[in-house]
Amino acid sequence: MWTSLILVVSTFVGGLCNIVTIEQTQEVDYQYAHHVRMDNDGKFILYWSYNEDKIFMKMRAETNGWVGIGISPNGGMNGADMAIGWVTSDGEAKLLDTHGEENEPVADKISDLHLQGGTQEDGWTSIKFWRKLNTCDTEEDREINGDTLRMIWAYGKYDVAKSGIKHGDYHSKNRGVKSLVVLSNGGIVTQAPDPDATYKTFELLNHKFNKTHAKTYYNCKMFEMPKLSKKHHIVKVETVIEPGNEPYLHHQILFSCSRKLVTKSLEEDHQCYSHRSFHDFAACIKVLVAWGVGGSDLILPEHAGFPIGDEDSPNFVLMETHYDNPHGETFTDSSGFRITYTDKLREYDADVILVGHQISELQIIPPQQNVYTSYGVCPHECMDWGMEERSVDEINIFGSILHSHTIGKSMELKHIRNGVELPPISRDDHYDFNYQELRQNIPEIKFKLGDSLKMICHYDSSKRTNFTQGGLATTMEMCLAFVLYYPKIEVSKCESRPAKPNVFEHFGADVEYGRGIFDIKKHTVTKDGNSWSMDAYLNQIQWTKEDAQEISQKDGEGELDFFCYGRNSSKFIPKMRAEKITVPYVKEEKCGSGRASSQIITRSAYISSLLLPLLISLF
Repeated sequence: MWTSLILVVSTFVGGLCNIVTIEQTQEVDYQYAHHVRMDNDGKFILYWSYNEDKIFMKMRAETNGWVGIGISPNGGMNGADMAIGWVTSDGEAKLLDTHGEENEPVADKISDLHLQGGTQEDGWTSIKFWRKLNTCDTEEDREINGDTLRMIWAYGKYDVAKSGIKHGDYHSKNRGVKSLVVLSNGGIVTQAPDPDATYKTFELLNHKFNKTHAKTYYNCKMFEMPKLSKKHHIVKVETVIEPGNEPYLHHQILFSCSRKLVTKSLEEDHQCYSHRSFHDFAACIKVLVAWGVGGSDLILPEHAGFPIGDEDSPNFVLMETHYDNPHGETFTDSSGFRITYTDKLREYDADVILVGHQISELQIIPPQQNVYTSYGVCPHECMDWGMEERSVDEINIFGSILHSHTIGKSMELKHIRNGVELPPISRDDHYDFNYQELRQNIPEIKFKLGDSLKMICHYDSSKRTNFTQGGLATTMEMCLAFVLYYPKIEVSKCESRPAKPNVFEHFGADVEYGRGIFDIKKHTVTKDGNSWSMDAYLNQIQWTKEDAQEISQKDGEGELDFFCYGRNSSKFIPKMRAEKITVPYVKEEKCGSGRASSQIITRSAYISSLLLPLLISLF
């Protein structure tokens, strides 16, 4: 329910400034679509909803004092855009709009926060407010967009008085930083269940898995799906993580299997991608659902669900769990998925397509580069084939998960139609390896016959002295997107790789390929009568910035091999160039030369009693 607000700016000479208060209005009752625990103990919870130009937020913390939230460029106070609120002893809510300069909080020249109310009950303080997604204040505010944002949070024991935050009102446990995708999804999505539907759940879990001393390990486990007498829809997928094992789980993927297994090694643990596992698991390549570290539960749109129980649904699934254990610690794990399904069918069958650069040891990223770009293309020839197999002329994309590893810097999934670049399916200029969240497309994106996709991954290898190869280990790299859509078509994977490794042609070397999965040491490089293993040759190269840029450009513009995998068939397209973008996409500029504000105040620094305590206590 919307209510009118009367906003008053209170300025104290020599003291606090930029305090927004509410007069003569009731607290706004707003249903927030998202929420997330900012700390491990659940003592600070952030709620939010948004529309096309505004975001509505509520900070709630277990304190009778002040609460604060901010958007930071790097997890610290410097350059952060911060909001601090509290409720006075007479029940009046207060809100400060600040930013960080040289690690000091400074009042904004212009306040862009609009207080909606605040409460203090049973030891919890809640502050509600809204702001524009883009205030057009590039000096003091940070835009809220679809990127991964570094959200800083803190709370104290006491209210903020005219003299500032009381000295000593800070504890290290009462502050922190959390990566969050705010606009596209993030946190827990609030969706009321259909009162006319009956829901059931089943779990697919590892059972006390303990072969986890390796630094990187992929465990594969096969399950039989519930035997159902008719078609059902999966409507929710929760990730079940055994308490205490959060640091070790990097990702989990559930693959559907297109046929019966050779050995039927059900509910047995096997190392993924090893030679002895291929006969069992080669049929299980279609992604059903994926979760990455830091991600939340998947709740499907009200009009779509993953089908199970019909002829086109899998009888068996393979769960891949990637354990990241850099210190080789010993632990046992029983993590997995909890799946909710219903017999009340939704309008559409949903599915997932894996798009990007084929996982390969021949994806080479040179060291000591601030930016190096890899590409993965899904051509219209592949998507047209998959759509025509199901007599579909368009699909609706409702979400995606971007995925790379530790040197991933930024990622984008482009949408191209007849050479014209449309707004991206997904983009993150501040990718965080430890936070890989599903990004919703609201509104959903129409993808038509003739359209293509292009995955672009930028890496920062400036701190590495040796080259980085593509592969499964966390220290290796990937360039992928899991695309969620409906209605279901034939394509499950749409990948590319350079038809030849341009790095060796660039340096005038020849390659003889050996046998081995992701094992670059099995390949031999020869040049001027000398020979090396591929890894030894790549590590002795003296890479320049110009070398890296030229090789990257050839990878993006040269001939590619395309791999189109379907549920029952596949399509291979060799040595074809990707569709050229003739009309690049340019994001609409919403800010003109000026900016509007209803609350212009005089800028002044905080008094000394506020500066140091706030600096230490917040961040």
